[in-house]
Amino acid sequence: MVTMKDVAKAAGVSQASVSYAYSGSPRVSESQRSRIFTVAAELGYSGPNVAGRFLRSGRIGAVGVLLPGPLASAVEDPSTALLLKGIVAVGELADVALTLLPVPLLDAAFSGSRPATPAVLRGLVDGVVMHCLSNESQVVEAIRSRGIPAVAIDSPRLPHLPYVTADHRRGGAEQMDHLLAHGHQRIGIVTDRLGSAHRPGCHSLARMPLVVETYLSERFAGFSDALKKHGVVDAEVSVIEAADIDLVNGMSAVSELIACTRPTAIITTSDIHAVAALKVLRQQRISVPDQISVIGFDDAPIAEHVGLTTIRQPLEDKGKAAAEMLLDVLAGRVRRRSVKPVELIIRDSTGPVPTTIT
Repeated sequence: MVTMKDVAKAAGVSQASVSYAYSGSPRVSESQRSRIFTVAAELGYSGPNVAGRFLRSGRIGAVGVLLPGPLASAVEDPSTALLLKGIVAVGELADVALTLLPVPLLDAAFSGSRPATPAVLRGLVDGVVMHCLSNESQVVEAIRSRGIPAVAIDSPRLPHLPYVTADHRRGGAEQMDHLLAHGHQRIGIVTDRLGSAHRPGCHSLARMPLVVETYLSERFAGFSDALKKHGVVDAEVSVIEAADIDLVNGMSAVSELIACTRPTAIITTSDIHAVAALKVLRQQRISVPDQISVIGFDDAPIAEHVGLTTIRQPLEDKGKAAAEMLLDVLAGRVRRRSVKPVELIIRDSTGPVPTTIT
């Protein structure tokens, strides 16, 4: 059997250099890495024994990614796909299994006999990345109480829990400011769930209850910042929650919003819901942006394709940063937080308020 030592000897490098080449470490140059892989292929060496390495280290060799709601929704959401792409782009995780773990949106789901996240609670992963989970989630509490290494993307936000996020308050402020600067005041907001339970119907922004989800709370604070800046009262802004982050629920929420309060502009908290808005408006023969403007959040790949004005957040970079944080935690090095910048991307879906408002 060909060993790592044989490859090192044939390539004229140290055994450590071969190990670094396969782990993606920057300690070897690209030319040296290419040379090692070429020699390994010629000798028929397929790479280090990953299972043996993890047995020696006491690790399982798997990282869990906890996502809110069903996996079907996560797969459909392009922003989640970019986060996952960033996570797997970290070289040290190249030989590690990535396990997607759905967390029910309602904590009532934990009352049954079957654990909601068995791989985590049964110790089948070395650590977890938690994406947009509530501070009050029972899964989060269980992970913390068991001392499972963890980091968060956006939320939860808890003491001593490392996290990476974007400047959501600025993003919300730029969404609202962009529309207000174009003269819009009758604005509707289509949002992800604001808490564990879905609250149906249209609501006035001024009368919205406490927003539980941290990143959404920051967005709504940004909305208020922009409204105060322009001297517009919250009561003129309507809010509706979509039951889930997908096209079907987004279209349902947009249709209800248009029926209950004919806005001249729509803000959404995800590009998926913004695309849903464009589909509904096209079906109802409402011109965008001549009659209604639409602005999203994320700048997922589809945003450019449909000409969507949106807020760009570095999704792939967030995933990469979270993975690097988790590796630090597993190595005993604790990193506290990372806040990424956002940017307004103006395309064709927003414009001035209509001269004639119906």
